[in-house]
Amino acid sequence: MRKLGLVLMLLFAFTLAACGESSVAATPTDTPVPPAPTSTTAASPTTGSGGATITMGAFSFTGNSATIKAGGSVTFNDPASSGGTHIIVTGTSGKFTAASGAPMEFATASGVSFSPGDSKSIKFPTAGTYTFTCTIHPSMHATVTVTA
Repeated sequence: MRKLGLVLMLLFAFTLAACGESSVAATPTDTPVPPAPTSTTAASPTTGSGGATITMGAFSFTGNSATIKAGGSVTFNDPASSGGTHIIVTGTSGKFTAASGAPMEFATASGVSFSPGDSKSIKFPTAGTYTFTCTIHPSMHATVTVTA
């Protein structure tokens, strides 16, 4: 009977040990692991008459440049995880500058407003290079190049 009690106590102890935290310390490696890249300047691929996408983050654009043909569209995407509202205008450093030939949506200083989760496709009918900024986050810059 005494052996049975001892066996049960050992089983109980092993069960608790298996469910508890590990007491084994991690051993450092000789080779440091570099952090994952966090670049926000990836360019969208050149497209035909179709389109490209520029995505908004909290304080920057991802895919902050796009090249399309005249008549093509750029989708401006403000994912739900972006962290806030954006107002996109033509210009730089958070300031509106009128851009001849830019889409009508960008013809005034009120620009195009985005809330988290919004996605808007804007057609670019005229060839040219257009710079964009966010009036709320002046560090945000994007460029759309429209070829003939």
